[in-house]
Amino acid sequence: MTNTPKPVIGLITDMRDLGGMPFQVLGDKYAQAVAEFADAVPLAILTSRTGNDIERLLDVFDGFLFTGSPSNIRPHLYGEAGEGVGPFDDARDALSLPLIRAALARKMPCLFICRGLQELNVAHGGTLHTGLPDPDAHHSPEDAPYEDRYAPHHEVILKPGAGLDEVFGSARFEVNSLHYQALDRIGEGLSVAGTAPDGIPEVVVAEGQPFAIGVQWHPEFRPAQNAPNRALFAHFGQAARAWRAQK
Repeated sequence: MTNTPKPVIGLITDMRDLGGMPFQVLGDKYAQAVAEFADAVPLAILTSRTGNDIERLLDVFDGFLFTGSPSNIRPHLYGEAGEGVGPFDDARDALSLPLIRAALARKMPCLFICRGLQELNVAHGGTLHTGLPDPDAHHSPEDAPYEDRYAPHHEVILKPGAGLDEVFGSARFEVNSLHYQALDRIGEGLSVAGTAPDGIPEVVVAEGQPFAIGVQWHPEFRPAQNAPNRALFAHFGQAARAWRAQK
């Protein structure tokens, strides 16, 4: 055992209207997954109307978790015309996209979940499908009980040679699915490492990075009951500890 402090992971929050007032919120399951399964200290990152100090954030944290969210990215940010389908979160867009570029420029460990994966793609010049041909194939019923909404929904198949079998512990595994949008054109410097059976990208890696993995499902939901999700968080924590050790 060493006395090396645990790495500190910055978690991206959402701006939401609650009772007519703006609140910055974070799902508890993200914080608990980081604390328990990445063995790291989770800290929420709050946006500021006066601007986000990206360089200071890079100095404070040892890695970043770009969380999932009910909100979508504004279409104009990836070159699409029209208003798109909300809800939207302009405050989050203004923080996440430049933070992704800056963090990866430093080769900091980053994990991107659901909306976070879509942010990764947009930050690198990629685009999104704003609607899927069969939404039910990738989103459990909205009115289903909480447990059912996060139940396994389809399989993910890692691409041979992607180098992620160790990260997930398996080349094929079942995942939950709660997204209505998906990646279209893949951004520069990114590669698809795993797909759903219908070909929708489910795992993306940023090339040349020690740890920069995006997933379209929600691995933070009860990792104790899902070995691939548990392994993903463990590897994220290891990468953050390695980053902290060399600071």
